[in-house]
Amino acid sequence: MTKNIVVKHHMINTMVMGPGGSEYVTIETAIAFAKKGFEVYIDSWTLRKPEELLRIAEFFGIGADELENYDIGLGEPPKKPVLTVNTSGDAISGIGDVIYFHYPSLMPHDTYYPGVKGIGRIVGKAYSLVNAIAFPFVFRKAKAYVANSSFTARFLRRYYGINPVIIHPPANLKSLLTQEPLGFHERKPYVLTVSRISPEKMPERAVELATLLKARKINVKVVLAGSLSEYNNDLYHNLRNAIAEGGLEEYLEIIPNLPRSKLLDLYRESLLYIHLTPREHFGISIVEAMAAGTPVITPIDSGGWSDIGNYNPNIVKPYETLHEAVEIIGRLAGDKEEWEKLSRNARTRSFFFDRESFHFKVYQALRKYITKR
Repeated sequence: MTKNIVVKHHMINTMVMGPGGSEYVTIETAIAFAKKGFEVYIDSWTLRKPEELLRIAEFFGIGADELENYDIGLGEPPKKPVLTVNTSGDAISGIGDVIYFHYPSLMPHDTYYPGVKGIGRIVGKAYSLVNAIAFPFVFRKAKAYVANSSFTARFLRRYYGINPVIIHPPANLKSLLTQEPLGFHERKPYVLTVSRISPEKMPERAVELATLLKARKINVKVVLAGSLSEYNNDLYHNLRNAIAEGGLEEYLEIIPNLPRSKLLDLYRESLLYIHLTPREHFGISIVEAMAAGTPVITPIDSGGWSDIGNYNPNIVKPYETLHEAVEIIGRLAGDKEEWEKLSRNARTRSFFFDRESFHFKVYQALRKYITKR
């Protein structure tokens, strides 16, 4: 008899801000168990129809043919599941046998999303408060906790005494790893950053970076590519106005909602990649850039440095301030030997985070919590 498994995803921010890594983890978790013969259902506020699931899956490079192989259901299963995996990582989304934390949602929101202001700050405070209140009633029923990085796990251990298993998010690297990386002289003078264009990701830092590059007369262009929700159109227009007012057209370009094929081209063609969000708990886009052989610069207080870079400056380059980041960009743009070393090491390190590895690790870590019914 086929056993049901439910993967829950009830995050409000993806409904407002656009697709993000949590939805990708949800889909890949479902695939991990479907590959083992389970009948899997995704219970999500944002993925209610097959066409919605297909659209998000394709956004992350999972084709319709692969998705159809697993016949993943949507909504509540017809019978009681043998395992419920809550990939939302918060108390609002309800009980799960396993809770997968993408960030320390039980902490005040400005601990990990310091860039949110205005009404977003009010909503963030309310969100954190509800999570803190609901924690004793929801999380005590969980059988296991999973964190997406040691960065997230550190908060959970320090403030709540939770010692989670660490399973890094997957990265869809097949299209990048099947092509040889472009060399130093074949690259375009771009410093790429890939991020959802929304307040919590602090995209205004791209404007600050471009301003510093212009002042230093470093002839590279910052390219910000990422998903843009209609709710963030005002933010997008403010960024465009800042570019015009600062005379930054040659130093900063924003490309919203780029098709994945074009995004992969940017990863391969860009000279460097920089992650601009402080305290980013992981950063799937960092791994994608590394798979393209593109050297990465990332905040030192982040999962990009601790987990992806493994605290090794020969894999990724850490920075504390944007001034320091500009110094690194200027140096790497003129040092072919160091660039090539970083390119090789980054690409090799990216193999560790491939989606096939994620499928294996998730199943191996969680199968012991499957009940016998």
